[in-house]
Amino acid sequence: MAVCCAAGPGLAGCGVFEAPSAPPGMQQQLANGDRVGAATRAHAARPQEPAGRSSGQHQVPGGDVTAIGDSVMSASAPALADVLPGIYIDAKPDREMPAGVTIVRRLAASGKLRPVVVIGLGTNYIVTSGQLQELLHIIGPHRKLVLINTYVPDGWSKQVNATDAAFIRRHPDVVLADWYDTIKDRLYLLWPDQVHPMVPGTMVYARMVDQAIQATRGTGASPGSQNVVADHPGS
Repeated sequence: MAVCCAAGPGLAGCGVFEAPSAPPGMQQQLANGDRVGAATRAHAARPQEPAGRSSGQHQVPGGDVTAIGDSVMSASAPALADVLPGIYIDAKPDREMPAGVTIVRRLAASGKLRPVVVIGLGTNYIVTSGQLQELLHIIGPHRKLVLINTYVPDGWSKQVNATDAAFIRRHPDVVLADWYDTIKDRLYLLWPDQVHPMVPGTMVYARMVDQAIQATRGTGASPGSQNVVADHPGS
């Protein structure tokens, strides 16, 4: 599960990070996440009753959420499905943003894209503002976008996170789920590759994503504001 970044214009300081071989426990966790993600997609393919609107904490139910991501999200899929029952998860190792854009476009064209779209990509390669703008165009004005930034022990993650942050400053309806800020002081929750969360870390990830999803209900009220959600110890 190597993570790499090719040199190019505007990528100063972007290096190459070779993840160590995944330990058996991490491999098992990713395999389980893949199964859970497949189950959420299979469930979504069956005829469903309209998603109910729950009161209290989950004003945005899992049935209103499409989540597209890479191996970090895949590792966290069981926790996401537990925190947000009914969520649609499509997360695969080594996935980069262009593949994510293609998936979102396909779901939108088929009428299967849900009201809240969560994108967790950037672990494996850079993200550009053009790609984010394309995502926003595809999902349209009647859906909400949540971007999950990245924690990778190499320079290009800073570029990914800066691109996400700058985009959100320009588009106050977009919510940032700040994985970098959430995990940077809790690296003991990551596997030795310092990228993928272990099972306790996946619950932190899922709670952070849920908080960002719930925050989409309050976006757009003040142009120029920045919507950032991070899960901190004790919060």
